[in-house]
Amino acid sequence: MQTNLTNAIFIINEIKHALVELKNEKKTRTINLSNFPLSYDEAKFLDEFLGRGSVKIIYESEGLTVWQETKFPGVWWGEYRNSSGKIILRTIEITRFPELAMSQLEDIEEGISDLERAISEFVG
Repeated sequence: MQTNLTNAIFIINEIKHALVELKNEKKTRTINLSNFPLSYDEAKFLDEFLGRGSVKIIYESEGLTVWQETKFPGVWWGEYRNSSGKIILRTIEITRFPELAMSQLEDIEEGISDLERAISEFVG
């Protein structure tokens, strides 16, 4: 019996289109998997088709966020958890690097102040 993979195939085509836009226009895209009524077979197919690459990013704040690059560079799995560890969002992100994982300007400014203070304390 042939499994219906219509939603999974649609998502894969969206990823292909988004990768071309990323390359040509530097445009990023996030696909919220909650917007697609994926069957178990479709979710399993997507997981196996996209696979896992060698880069994994773990971001810990109030909840845990994990990005795992797929075997296709520029395509990332995103999994967002709340403070109790429950998954609240699953995404596929088409980007060179997940935006939320990048250092924010305010954090960099705070880092400069912290580094200057640490240097002052070390030097005396």
